Amino acid sequence: MYGTTNGTAVSRTITTRENEADAMARSRAVLIVATIVGVALQFLPPAYSNIILYPLRLFVTFVHEGGHALAAIITGGSVDSMTVSPNGEGLTMTRTTEWAGWIVLSGGYIGATIFGALLLQVGRLNRWRNAGRAALSAAAVYLLVITLLWARTSLFTLIAGVVLAGLLWLTARIVGPRAANFIAAFLAVQCCLNALGDLRILVYLTTNMPGRDNDAVFMQQHYGLPAVFWACLWAVIAICILAIALRSYWQGTAGRVPRLNA
Repeated sequence: MYGTTNGTAVSRTITTRENEADAMARSRAVLIVATIVGVALQFLPPAYSNIILYPLRLFVTFVHEGGHALAAIITGGSVDSMTVSPNGEGLTMTRTTEWAGWIVLSGGYIGATIFGALLLQVGRLNRWRNAGRAALSAAAVYLLVITLLWARTSLFTLIAGVVLAGLLWLTARIVGPRAANFIAAFLAVQCCLNALGDLRILVYLTTNMPGRDNDAVFMQQHYGLPAVFWACLWAVIAICILAIALRSYWQGTAGRVPRLNA
């Protein structure tokens, strides 16, 4: 009797571990598919990609500008306004001390990268069935809070922020757990791709159009080092953050089914 009971317990343990391994394998597959879809959308004809990717472009801009705003608050400053334009560009007006200026100016690109890297880690939460839904809900709340706090001076920003937050919240409520996990992974990939893409454009602008205002030019004006230096530095930091996030994700989903030893 004891032997049968122990055998049943071991069998259940192995089955549980096998299920966990299957969940981890699905998580990796979801990320790979989300990445393929995200990259494929970038190569659509502009007539289609500009329409399909427009909400994602606005979402990433909100995350970028929110990074500036949060950096200002964390360093003891304040936020006057946050604006997201219909063309996808953004501007955040802050009041900060001189020592914290570099943190606030860096908060946009680096903040968007960190946001994507954190969203990427949702795939590691294999034991939490509703992890994707929770991530989408958290993103919705974050977007709504920064919109209501700092976007009240721009009607377009206010409407766009509320609508995007509502869409994220509604998606989290109506889709199934697997679909929510895919959407969370897709948003993580889009945040990362857009952050790197924006930094690539920034490097180009600081090299070929040095007179155009951007975060790197503002850094040059405050701290003297050329704008291209700051653009390249942010690009290197963003790549390092993503490399660490991907390594953490891959290790966290590397489940193995244990074997019984005689």
